[in-house]
Amino acid sequence: METTNHFKSDIVEIANKIEGLRNKPRHHSPYNVFTAWGMSENDHTKLLLALLRYQDSTGRYPLLNSFLNRFTKGRDKMIHYQTPSDVLIRFNPRYDKDDKHSFIDGLIMFSVQGKRIAIIMENKIFDAPDQKDQIRRYITHMTTEEHIALENVWVLYITGTGAKEIDECSYHPNNEDETTDIGRRFVTLSFCSDIIEWLKQDVLERRIYPESLTSIVRAYVESLEKDIFCEDKTDAWRKEMLCNILIGSEHINMDKMTDRDFDSLYSFRDSVQEVRKEMAKANTDEKDIRAVDNLYGVIRNIIYDIEQQVFGEFEKLSTDILNGWWKRELKKLKNAKWMAKHRGLHSDKGFVQIGLSTEWGTAHLEWIPISTKRMCFGNDYQLELHVENDKALADKWREELNSNAILLPAHNREKVIAGTSRLLRYKYQTSKPIAKMSKKELTEFLTGVYTKELNYCCRMLVEHFHNYN
Repeated sequence: METTNHFKSDIVEIANKIEGLRNKPRHHSPYNVFTAWGMSENDHTKLLLALLRYQDSTGRYPLLNSFLNRFTKGRDKMIHYQTPSDVLIRFNPRYDKDDKHSFIDGLIMFSVQGKRIAIIMENKIFDAPDQKDQIRRYITHMTTEEHIALENVWVLYITGTGAKEIDECSYHPNNEDETTDIGRRFVTLSFCSDIIEWLKQDVLERRIYPESLTSIVRAYVESLEKDIFCEDKTDAWRKEMLCNILIGSEHINMDKMTDRDFDSLYSFRDSVQEVRKEMAKANTDEKDIRAVDNLYGVIRNIIYDIEQQVFGEFEKLSTDILNGWWKRELKKLKNAKWMAKHRGLHSDKGFVQIGLSTEWGTAHLEWIPISTKRMCFGNDYQLELHVENDKALADKWREELNSNAILLPAHNREKVIAGTSRLLRYKYQTSKPIAKMSKKELTEFLTGVYTKELNYCCRMLVEHFHNYN
């Protein structure tokens, strides 16, 4: 099925057709005002900000304090366990006076230790698509118009379940220029786990707040758990209907998926995003907007399931092998472990990063370019050592690699252009696509990669993590 912006009416029609399968109500449970309300994305933002505005009898903001303590922990000692003053919490502040659609979802501003802090809240509870340069524009507004120092700007990117990743067109956490790079102050959260857990542990379980507040929080948590994030028995039906529309089969069979099937799914997702952006700028019926948001959730979940099948074992074995191989060294490093993450798998500009805990933003291994189709149909792959946003470290490591080239297996190794973030590259030709390998075959392949060809590079990463901490 071809999908472009010209098919807006088709997408809305499909969205409403699939929405008709949703259980209503999902549960025969006591009346809940938030469930009955049918809260929009903006309603969730308003409620969350209203809770953060709560002041006790002394004029302090206990919920804001606990919120900041929980979600900035380990990222900024200046904010953690400090009492904010001059608090300003705003819903939908405009960041461009010439654009009537230019609103930030939520903004928290306050002072600690004589410094002004800005926390931008971007709510994606229903996984609405990101807009071009969206987060970058917010950050720029804070530094140029609100005169907040870049090192004091935060972004809380809050999704529904945590499955959605920010689109690089809006912001790239590991590849921003010096005017928008906020580093570890870009924090991803989810309502399903982080927000619900915070409300339960810091509000409901502490029993120090008035019943007028806890009754609202209790009802809201129940609505989140039992309505929005509860598995609907029709979820599978909606996935099957959409798959049938897009690829002519109700079920995803990875052995029968073709290039065209992958293209259909990814292009449809992109088209739904474009249609949703158009709807945000027009006076579109709220019912249609919600249906398209939910349609995006369905196609996103289908693609997520596919990517988990294709990359799940690959990423798990990568980290298991590395954590086992470096077990003794990692014991000396508090909370250190090898982790994996991926982005942009719809095209050959995607990548899988393998790094140590939070320090992989600077130095890591990277399978690039990589895509779902390459994993399923290709047999040529390359793995690189990257050092990003730290030229001094990159130059130091480049010199070290040149001096110790004898320790680096020459087979498959390539020199990389000086002055880039890519320090070393190994190329691999496999007998079959990685996604088609058995677990034994994949384990043997990755063990050789990480413990032989890249062993010296991995040691550099471990030692760097030790020095950083």
